Amino acid sequence: MVRKPKAFDTWKQMKPAALLRLAVAVFLMFSVLGPIEILMESELHLVSWKFVAIQTLASGGMAASIVFFGRKRWWIMILVVAFWTSVLTFNGGGLSLQFDENSNFRVRLNGPDNAKPLNVITQPLTLSPEQLDALYAQRGILGVGAILLLAFGYISFIKVVRAEVKDRSRLETEVNIAQDIQRSLVPDGGARESWCDIAGATIPATEVGGDYYDIIPLPDGRMAVAIADVTGHGVGAGILSAMTKSALRSQLQHDSSPVNVLANLNATLYEVSDEKMFVTFAYAVADPARRSIAVATAGHPPALLKRAATGDVEQLRTVSMGLGIQSGSAYSSLDNAFDRGDILLLYTDGLTEAMNKQQEQFGIERLQEFLRSSRSSPRETCSQLISELEKFAGAKTFQDDVSLVCIQFS
Repeated sequence: MVRKPKAFDTWKQMKPAALLRLAVAVFLMFSVLGPIEILMESELHLVSWKFVAIQTLASGGMAASIVFFGRKRWWIMILVVAFWTSVLTFNGGGLSLQFDENSNFRVRLNGPDNAKPLNVITQPLTLSPEQLDALYAQRGILGVGAILLLAFGYISFIKVVRAEVKDRSRLETEVNIAQDIQRSLVPDGGARESWCDIAGATIPATEVGGDYYDIIPLPDGRMAVAIADVTGHGVGAGILSAMTKSALRSQLQHDSSPVNVLANLNATLYEVSDEKMFVTFAYAVADPARRSIAVATAGHPPALLKRAATGDVEQLRTVSMGLGIQSGSAYSSLDNAFDRGDILLLYTDGLTEAMNKQQEQFGIERLQEFLRSSRSSPRETCSQLISELEKFAGAKTFQDDVSLVCIQFS
């Protein structure tokens, strides 16, 4: 469930060099409005080249400024528009000749007082051949200049678009690879044994999420279940998820006890992860021979254990830091007996922190109430819980990744 990107998102995500190229292209394309505005005036007048330059630079400058500052705060945009508007209203010198209501020529001087007539000619005005030639030459130069500006602007814009398409195509390929890797992290179809049934689900908030869960049968008949939430989203979070799974699988070949698993994972992730990234983690090992389950958490929301006999839902959580934050962190575990029909639910905080339109969180209380009333299989429980969450949020996407694993003992 991925939110479709919008054109404005592409603009916001452009690199500085690409943004500069786009600004140049937009400047060239919109600067043509300067000479066009002069050519479209109904007045017959010869303008100064200084005014042409100011008009051209102002027209293109406003558009280019929007490219640069349009992503910033609204008040910066207002200042930019106000500045270029003041430039556009400035008229450099030039002689304007127009008819008044009595079919007489009115002579105006373009400038701060351009509305003030200098004089009124009551006799028809005849322009000399030299004046007409100068007027036609100027208009011809303005027309050719407008065409060249538009042509160069269009060519520059096409180059920017092609470069962005090529870059986006490369990024899309990398994201698809990351998505394939992330999908490989999640077990296909859950697990079912004579004494337990396990199912899970994960919904990334972006193209590549930072959540993952794992279901691992151990050689001695026990079952290990893990769920992790990497800070942030995107390819970096997906890579750290893959590293966490790899480190967990490697650790389980030597020692599967919750305390040692979390301590060794923490040591590994502390060495390889960025200081700004860490992993919250919940890990459980179910033992059918002893009919008990050991649970350990590292900065993770509490696991929920529903007792089939009473319908009560217990919170299982060990107080400790997330993985990769601090070297040498200590961890502990909780041992709990399970009976036939009991349900253990592991989840990430994206589930409880999902918000509705009133900015209310789904919360652990709603989750506990849902679990109390649930009478379904683990697979159906996951599906129904996600539907309930979508109904609560009023959308099929959430602000954070959502993952859960449900275990039912039989």
